[in-house]
Amino acid sequence: MNIVILGAGKTGTFVASVLSQEEHNVILIDCDVMALEKAGREMDVATVHGKAPSRKLFIELAGQKPDVFFAATGNDETNLVSCSIAKQMGFPKTIARVKSSDYLEQGTLDFGSMFSVDHFIGAELLAAQDLFKVLVHTGDLAVEHFAHGAVQMKTVLIPQKWDRSHLKIQELGLPEELIVALIHRTQEEKAEEIIPHGDDQILAGDEVTLIGEAKVMNQLHEIFQIEEKKVRSIILVGGSAIAQHLASFLLRQKIQVRIIESDPLRCNELADLLPQATIINRDGKDSSLLVAERVKDADALVACLEEEGTNFLIASLAKKLGCKRSVALISDPALAPLLEMLEVTPALTAKANLTNKILSVVHQETLLSITSLTHSENKIAELKVASGSKIIAAPLAGLKLPKNLLIAVIERQGKVTIGRGSSTLAAGDIAIAVCRPEHIDHLQSLFHPC
Repeated sequence: MNIVILGAGKTGTFVASVLSQEEHNVILIDCDVMALEKAGREMDVATVHGKAPSRKLFIELAGQKPDVFFAATGNDETNLVSCSIAKQMGFPKTIARVKSSDYLEQGTLDFGSMFSVDHFIGAELLAAQDLFKVLVHTGDLAVEHFAHGAVQMKTVLIPQKWDRSHLKIQELGLPEELIVALIHRTQEEKAEEIIPHGDDQILAGDEVTLIGEAKVMNQLHEIFQIEEKKVRSIILVGGSAIAQHLASFLLRQKIQVRIIESDPLRCNELADLLPQATIINRDGKDSSLLVAERVKDADALVACLEEEGTNFLIASLAKKLGCKRSVALISDPALAPLLEMLEVTPALTAKANLTNKILSVVHQETLLSITSLTHSENKIAELKVASGSKIIAAPLAGLKLPKNLLIAVIERQGKVTIGRGSSTLAAGDIAIAVCRPEHIDHLQSLFHPC
């Protein structure tokens, strides 16, 4: 697929890198020559020097017959106008990255039609929503919803007091409406990932991803003996857009929020936007400040600055000072094991969330969404069975799927069932699959019309 990306900043280059690895033809546009040269050296993409919005630039790009145009600059208005020009020039699909929630809210103004934008992506809002789910659902490392809320995914850490590790999964008596989809296990500093079967075991210390009917998933904490505690106080370090959205979500739940931000101008903005929050104009790397703010008494600290190295440092410091739960935003899942060794919870940044959304748009015919597991290369894919698909009526056992690809859950007209060897799919069904990134295209071909 031919994909044009406007903006060679951190977001644009990150998305370009992922799409290039999927072997899409990517054209990266920016007015910064040095940024383009760096991108050209580090990844297999074409680069174009130019400034948007520019009709001349888009006339030249139209000759490349692009399938998707993604406006990823840091300016909302530039992205919107560029999408409008791209659509007028005949680009089939346009995507705009926006920071302002005004463009994301469903109001009386249809910004999509006004600016010819097929998809708005609020990367910071997506990241904040993911963080909120993790913080409020204590005991859960990740929470995600699929099939319009009928199916839920949770990743939980099995506590050391778990006393059923001697039993096989098929002997645990788990509810029929859920499935153990993935086990991440670290033993003697060696990590492995297991797509389990009935004769595998769940051990204390495992990170286990389960998928099932939403109402059944509420029983997980009781099943796995995981303690839940009410969240009352959160400290956010960094007044980024993610922090702003997250603080808004937390305040609505009557959770006390303190934001530490070094820029006085940004502090004033946050004070106006979030009058119920406490805004502290200091450097979050100052250990004496964290001690003075009694970080050890907070339910969690979230380091959500732009620089993930600084997030790493602050979250580690908070943990050392006795913080119950310390969270660091990262864009590279490969950093997760190192964070976990320091008992810091990794969370994916806006870039990683945005990339998953872009991938689902690129594969939109059948792929509804893609979710990353924080410490894993594996993906959770939500797919819809198209009419005329070759997968219809074929038992899953007969599809000869790769060993590390699992169709875990099937939702049909509101009813959720676990994918078993004898299960079959019908047109309109939604399936939740666990797979490696390289299997996305294979899944796409299975669910796509013949």
